[in-house]
Amino acid sequence: MKKNNYLILNLILILFGASACDYLDIVPDNIATIDYAFRNRAQSEKFLYTCYSFRPQIGDIFNDPALNGSDETWQRYTKVACWPTFTNSYLQRGLQNSNNPYLNFWDGTMGGKDLWQGISDCNIFLSEIGQVRDITDYEKTRWIAEVKFLKAYYHFWLFRCYGPIPIVDENLSVSSSPEQVRVYRQPVDSVVSYITNLMSEAIKDLPHYSEVIEGTEAGRIDKLGALAMRAQVLVYAASPLFNGNTDYANLKDNRGIQLFPQVYDENKWTLAAEACKGAIDSCEQEGKALYDVRDPFLGNQPEPIQLQITYRQSITDKWNKELLWGSTNADWQNLARVSAPRVIRLSPTNLSCVTGEFSPTLKMVGQYYSSNGVPINEDVNWQDNGWYENRYKIREDPSSGEDEIYHVKEGEQTVYLHFNREPRFYASIAFDKGICFGCGYYDFYKDVKYCDFVNFQVSGFQAGDGYSGTGYTAKKDFHYQNSQTYNTYSREYYPFPVMRLADLYLLYAESLNESTGPGTEVFTYLDKVRARAGLKGVKDSWLNYSTNPTKYDTKDGLREIIHQERTIELALEGKRFWDIRRWKKIEEFNVQPLGWNIQGETEQTFYKVTEMAEQEVKFSVKNYFWPIRESNITVNPNLIQNYGW
Repeated sequence: MKKNNYLILNLILILFGASACDYLDIVPDNIATIDYAFRNRAQSEKFLYTCYSFRPQIGDIFNDPALNGSDETWQRYTKVACWPTFTNSYLQRGLQNSNNPYLNFWDGTMGGKDLWQGISDCNIFLSEIGQVRDITDYEKTRWIAEVKFLKAYYHFWLFRCYGPIPIVDENLSVSSSPEQVRVYRQPVDSVVSYITNLMSEAIKDLPHYSEVIEGTEAGRIDKLGALAMRAQVLVYAASPLFNGNTDYANLKDNRGIQLFPQVYDENKWTLAAEACKGAIDSCEQEGKALYDVRDPFLGNQPEPIQLQITYRQSITDKWNKELLWGSTNADWQNLARVSAPRVIRLSPTNLSCVTGEFSPTLKMVGQYYSSNGVPINEDVNWQDNGWYENRYKIREDPSSGEDEIYHVKEGEQTVYLHFNREPRFYASIAFDKGICFGCGYYDFYKDVKYCDFVNFQVSGFQAGDGYSGTGYTAKKDFHYQNSQTYNTYSREYYPFPVMRLADLYLLYAESLNESTGPGTEVFTYLDKVRARAGLKGVKDSWLNYSTNPTKYDTKDGLREIIHQERTIELALEGKRFWDIRRWKKIEEFNVQPLGWNIQGETEQTFYKVTEMAEQEVKFSVKNYFWPIRESNITVNPNLIQNYGW
């Protein structure tokens, strides 16, 4: 009977969307797994890791939808087998479809993990782990808590992809009726309540951060990571996409049940703020803090270089004090390959190791603040000196002076856009004539390298097989100690951040502003993030340098500041993709992607603003969520399709 129970489970998965062919493919493995998985501790631990194996690949250049699916970057479109188009960039181009969706996490196709199967395996684990005898009570309690969290997390991932989803808390039995098997999507508030309650159950028994052994257990969830993720769920629930969203007023199931709450509830922001603060307090009590370590390897390098590297290391220094949960199942070597610009000439056999294909857009470049810590379009110096109006023009004066030479190669010319910017810009964006410290060259005064994206130059279009489509690369996403030589390229490993403390600080500031408006606590946490980046506080910066000096005094004005702060601090980390959706600002993605003319062979022809898209990019209300594959709706009409698909 036990085997039959798991066979009917897979039948249920068919009704969620798995095809009969998929079902037949997994039966032999599944039966063997259930027969042997819980005979002893060693086999049970393998099943625990199976539950972990369904984690979406956050930080994977192909299969993380958020890493290359928003307006932050643009990738060249190609069907050449050796240089495939990143799967997530199909979302960016507005090419999602309901017949065979890209990054399909409902069915586990087109680069998506099969999260319903993951939830199924979590349920199997929870129902069977009790029979294992050669395991300590501590391990059993911890493993159960980890799998509860994973089950909640997989529900959350599906929730933010598809909106209201079915809740699968238990596997149905063989005696389930056809009506019971044809599950329904549950209303938003029910899904959120289920996820947060299950995470709370897990948190009680998860280990403290200090108890996780880095050498053998890094990447497994602990209390701090779970607290932060639970807070994130509540922020989503409070955000406009899920809180009083009248665009989805007609999304009702065939019982007439409304799936989206139609009345805005400000108290949801209060709950989110409380969860964020609780998570922050727990993190700080266990020694978590914003990364501020000056790498001793840098020796006596100039202060601006040290500041930039410290910021980059908050992401790329593995298992550092700011990281709350890290992704260990993404292809980190691929991300390093496509993020780095070439800074020297490489041998023909080494060209594919450094391609710079992960290419920020001009829009993303423009998001970073001025050196005064305010948007460049409202900086008084940028306005008075004409820098903003002329931002896409080459500055006649070459780089010179103590500050500029740490950012732009001394004696070289580039556009106004690249001067007088904040430290995070110089830490994150590799641009034409910009300094690229590291890459195997660690003495600023002796051998520092810089980028040259003009065609045929070292970083440019015709300098190798892969190239940046916009004339920029994402310097932030590779370790500064990755090295380039003519014949070799080495990479330093790091777990891509699923959640880090700066993200949690900004979620807290946002929740406070939405619940109570501008207040001291909001500025405290905003300013902590800004201070680590070498910027003055919000009030000081806006009062002294903005053409809108009192912008922060209102909830609407401060909301705009917080949104831009998140966009900058978490740029190129896969956060904006989701933020734009939960903020209900999908029209942001309708701005046509722009870059430089990468085929230009001189600075004058390179610095020509150029449209990147092959055709007009169009997004609408339907693009807030993935479609459920049409074949699933045919098999189980109770699911109903998402709006617009």
